[in-house]
Amino acid sequence: MDAIVLKGTNDVGLTSVPDPAPQPGEVIIEVAATGLCGTDLHEYVAGPTFSQPPVVLGHEVSGRIVEVGAGIDRCRIGEGAAVIPMDFCGSCHYCHRSLYHLCQRPGWIGLTRNGGLASHVAVPSRLAVRVPDAVDLQEAALTEPTAVAFHAVRRAELLLGETVLVLGAGALGLTVIQCARAAGAARIYVTEPSRVRGNLARDLGATLVLDPHEPGTTARILEETRGVGVDVVFHVAGSVEAFTQGLDCLRKQGRFMEMSSWAGPASLDVNRHLLKETQLRMVFGYDMFDDFPAVLALMADGKIALTPQITTRIPLDSAVEEGLNGLLEAREGLIKVLVRP
Repeated sequence: MDAIVLKGTNDVGLTSVPDPAPQPGEVIIEVAATGLCGTDLHEYVAGPTFSQPPVVLGHEVSGRIVEVGAGIDRCRIGEGAAVIPMDFCGSCHYCHRSLYHLCQRPGWIGLTRNGGLASHVAVPSRLAVRVPDAVDLQEAALTEPTAVAFHAVRRAELLLGETVLVLGAGALGLTVIQCARAAGAARIYVTEPSRVRGNLARDLGATLVLDPHEPGTTARILEETRGVGVDVVFHVAGSVEAFTQGLDCLRKQGRFMEMSSWAGPASLDVNRHLLKETQLRMVFGYDMFDDFPAVLALMADGKIALTPQITTRIPLDSAVEEGLNGLLEAREGLIKVLVRP
């Protein structure tokens, strides 16, 4: 079968690879769609960091189970599934506490083993979560990044009526907006320089969208909150400027949710935030067996809309030029790219 294979830094392309065969405890999924994300871009141009080349990329995956390995009930054949790409050892300190996403010996579909940028992918059966009939199977590929947003909102312990600031309205930020709205946020402020993304943020529930590069943005948010600041900040932009701006907009004892990976270290005025009792919380991944089903239920109920942020659907042979390179070049209008085999 054809697949998008990462061979090394700046070395990725369409390659013929053997069809996967299920090992005991595994299922074979005929891929419906695979989303491209920042991790794929990082491994492409700056990796390998997490990946073990040569490897088929793609960890935001959905499809239909067409084959099962030994020990798996054949009734799963034909079932729509969204893939949890984070595998776990099951025996370390964190796995024993059901914190599987913090496993000390993790594996990653699309990074340490072949992923979904192909026609078929083999995954452990426990990582193939049933997709409700009401959820579009291609859009179910975005269950994984949506679970990241959902997990962050849960970790923020957002209360009904609280105010929120989302720093960045890319695909992840747009999903944070919807999760925060579903959790009961009263007002959601967003900083985003792109007019296209800003307009979409408004459509999906943002109260006010501001350009972070315009003077007076911080003052406007403080004015909107009567000089107090917002209750919760979600940082998905991965920039020093956004990090600083978000902290300036946060109230005393507010929660700052750091969701993005950075290119380098950050600095923090500890004394200032000690006096404010700022709560800085790092957020990684999701609770696999809680957040994934919850997200799929929200999608089935129409509480989270993913169609608006899917700006491009492309075939596998266009995944590098139109997909990865398009995202790297920040081509106008690109937000979320789905690849169909």
